[in-house]
Amino acid sequence: MTQCLNPDCLKLNPPDTIFCQYCGEKLVLAERYWPIKIIRQGGFGRTFQAVDKYKPSKPFCVIKQFFPQAQGTKSLSKAAELFAQEAERLDGLGKHP
Repeated sequence: MTQCLNPDCLKLNPPDTIFCQYCGEKLVLAERYWPIKIIRQGGFGRTFQAVDKYKPSKPFCVIKQFFPQAQGTKSLSKAAELFAQEAERLDGLGKHP
């Protein structure tokens, strides 16, 4: 199955579907990442299990979606800052020998 990333939809679609059959949003991220399912939701957003279809081995990976639950400009600004810091740390893990 392919999971829709649209926060207002999040419906499951048949495998290798390019556009959500319910809301019409594109399902493939950066022409390479195919979301399979939500694996976690938290205060900053959602984490999806995905497949990297660009690589020959089609490995699993994750998509982190910024979707904060906090309200107010200051809270959103802090959430965006922490989300960006987490993305930098995760990117660094991918470069570990």
